[in-house]
Amino acid sequence: MRLRNLISATMCCSVLLSGCASQVPPDEFFGNGVAARVQAVGSGGAGASGGAASGRSGAPASGGAGISGGSGASNTDTTTGGANGGGPAPGAAAPASPVGAVSGVRAGSCAGFRNSRGITDSTITLGNVADLSGPVPGLFTSAAQAAKAYAAYFNATSNVCGRKLKLIGYDSQTSGIGDQEAATSACSETFAMVGSIGAFDNGGAKTVADCGIPDLRTISTTPERVASPVSYGADAVKADLVSTSQYEYIKAATGQAYQKSALVYLNAGASVANALAYKATMQALGYDFVYTQPIDVTAINYAPYAAKMKSLGVGLVQFEGTAQFAVRLKRALNDQGLNPVFVMDSVAYDPVFVESAKNDLDGMYTYVDTTLVEEASRNPAMQRYLTWLARVAPGAKPSFFGMFAWGAMELFSELAVQLGGKLTRQTLLAAIRNTHAFTAGGLFAPQDVGTKNTSPCQAVVQLRGGVWVRRSPFPWTCSRVYDTQP
Repeated sequence: MRLRNLISATMCCSVLLSGCASQVPPDEFFGNGVAARVQAVGSGGAGASGGAASGRSGAPASGGAGISGGSGASNTDTTTGGANGGGPAPGAAAPASPVGAVSGVRAGSCAGFRNSRGITDSTITLGNVADLSGPVPGLFTSAAQAAKAYAAYFNATSNVCGRKLKLIGYDSQTSGIGDQEAATSACSETFAMVGSIGAFDNGGAKTVADCGIPDLRTISTTPERVASPVSYGADAVKADLVSTSQYEYIKAATGQAYQKSALVYLNAGASVANALAYKATMQALGYDFVYTQPIDVTAINYAPYAAKMKSLGVGLVQFEGTAQFAVRLKRALNDQGLNPVFVMDSVAYDPVFVESAKNDLDGMYTYVDTTLVEEASRNPAMQRYLTWLARVAPGAKPSFFGMFAWGAMELFSELAVQLGGKLTRQTLLAAIRNTHAFTAGGLFAPQDVGTKNTSPCQAVVQLRGGVWVRRSPFPWTCSRVYDTQP
C-alpha cells in the first residue's frame, strides 16, 4: 500500500479545518493517524543505542533561552543560552557523566573538536522548521515551542564540549516552497535541523539530501521526506505497517461489537489510504465489516449514512477524520438511536479536539504511543517537558507533536555529547542510524528512529466527561505490527 501522509492534526488542527477547507485540501492536514504508525520496534528498552540514556534526572535550577531576531529566509527567531556555562573548554576532555539534560549519558572526549558550519567555540546552531503561517496559522507551533523549551532546558543544565545550543526557527509557511526555502537557509546557517515538521515537507527533501545536513525531525509527513537519506523522525515512520495493539484491546474490551463493524472516512487523499489500512488490520484480527463508507468533505447531511448503519445493526464504528466531522456523524447516529463503540486514531488525543467534541463523543476510544499528559505525576520526562514549555511559552498546551519535537532535541543532545570531539554531520548521521529504541526518557514508546519502523506499542484511552481515561495497562500495550501490503 502507498505510504500515507502522516499529518494527523493531533494538535490544534481539528477546529481549524473549516477555516482552511476552501484554500487547502483537508486531507493534506488531517486524517492520518500518526500514532497508528508510530514507528518503533519492541516494547522494552529505553534510550538511544550506543549508550544514550533515557529517564533523565537532574531538574534544572534556573536559566532559559534568550530570544532575538534570526537571519535567513523564513526565520522566525533565534534561541540561545549562555556562553560556556561552566562546561569544559573546547578541546578539553569531557566529564564522564554530564549533568542536567544529558545526565547519565557518557560523554565522549572533546579532544580534536573542530568548529564547522554552524559550530563556534561557544555555540552549536540548530535549525527548526515548522508550519507557523499559511492556510492553517500555527499548525505546528507546538513543535517549535517544544524545540525552544528543550534548548532552554539544555542550556540551563548542560553543554556539548563547552558549547550551548543556538536554535534558529524557520517558518515553512504550510507550503512546499516555504519548506524548500527554509531547508536552503538551514543548510547554510546551521549544523543540523532538529524537531522540524511540515505538512508539505517534500518541498525540502531533495535540498537536505543534497547538502547532507542531519535532519532529525519530529516526524516526516511525506514519502519524499521519509525516503531522504538524511531525514529521520523521533516519531519514526514506515509505510504500510499498522500496530495491532489498540485493535486487539478494543476488540476484547467491547464484547461482540466487532462482529458488526463499520468504517467511515473522509473521501480525501491520505484519509482514504489510512482508513483502508486500519480496516485491513482490523479484518486480520477478526473484525467483521458490514459497512464501509467514504464521505466527501463537502457533505453536510450524514443522516442517510447513520440510517444505513442502524439498519445493519452496526456495533462499532472506526472513523477517519477530524472532530467536526466526527461530531457530525455521531449526532446523526444519536438521532437514529444508535450508540456504537466509536473509535478514532490519535487525532482525537488533543485538548482542542475535546473542546470541539464537547459531549457528543463521550465514550469514544482513541490511542497514542506517548505518555499521557493526564499522568504527568508519574512520569518525570513529561514533567520536564511541561515545566520548560511553560517557561518558554506560557499558556502553551502540550501536544503529541510537541512531545516528539522535544524528543528529537533530546536525541540530538545525547548523541552530540556522546560523540564529543568526533561530532560532525557525518558522525551524527551514523549515530542516528544506529538508534533503535529511543524513548526520550519514557516520554513516548520506543521508536526505531534509525530504520524507521512502526511501533507495536499503544495506549488505549476513552473520553469520559471531557477527560481522557486510560483503559489499557500502563504505560503501553505492545503486540505486533501488521503489514497491509499484500
